[in-house]
Amino acid sequence: MKKQFKILKIIVVVILLLPLLISWLPWTMFKDFFPEELTAGNYTASLFMSFKELSITLVTTMVFAMIISYLLGYLSVLSMAAGRAFSNVLTAIESIPSILIALFCYAPVSGALAKTSGSTSAFLSLCVFVAAATATVLPEAVRSISIPLSDLYNRKYSVSFRSYGFPKNRILSVLMKTAIMKDTLKRVAAGILLKTLVLDTSFGFVIQVGLGSTGTPQHTSPGALIAANRKALLDLFGDGTPAMFWIPSAILIAISVAFLIILNENKEEA
Repeated sequence: MKKQFKILKIIVVVILLLPLLISWLPWTMFKDFFPEELTAGNYTASLFMSFKELSITLVTTMVFAMIISYLLGYLSVLSMAAGRAFSNVLTAIESIPSILIALFCYAPVSGALAKTSGSTSAFLSLCVFVAAATATVLPEAVRSISIPLSDLYNRKYSVSFRSYGFPKNRILSVLMKTAIMKDTLKRVAAGILLKTLVLDTSFGFVIQVGLGSTGTPQHTSPGALIAANRKALLDLFGDGTPAMFWIPSAILIAISVAFLIILNENKEEA
């Protein structure tokens, strides 16, 4: 029964994450599934493009943040001095709202992004956002890795390793390969994905509301699409349909639920 429930969870997660995979297909393949009022303009193409770029952002940020979190978490336990230094810096970062960190990272380069070509600006914007998102997720990610790793190192069987003269770095490298740490890394990855999704959506919304379609930085996200069509929800101007607001919103909720299921599953297994 437990195995069947786990299979059901996997199926549900895959279904909820399907929009990210479908976004890589030509949107014209799904033209018949959308009302004519959505396909008449460029809304459907923008919808697919926004979730395509979201998938790139999620994967890139997760890989980059996981590498740094792994290294910092490992070094924090390997060296107490390094651990205290990392803790002070990450605590300071954690006290700043993530959206402000993203805006702060973009402030020095916004002029340069505005002067570059579309493709170059989009690439540089992605790099800046990944750096900002990584900074926001590092505090909890590093803490989630270093605490269980330190706990494993101080357990009795780790003491036996030390009694045989194994160096600390060798013991830690062995502990990082245990089932507990593997589950921890999966949980950290799911948390990074969820936080990046929230930051991407909120940042895209703020940029669209504040600067509009001609603003910089070039950050295409579902949040920007939602903000651009927020007036259609109120139906004040008759230039859209509420579906233009609710479709990307519903997809974002589904993806968020998928990440929450992954997080909950890993916690139950830990």
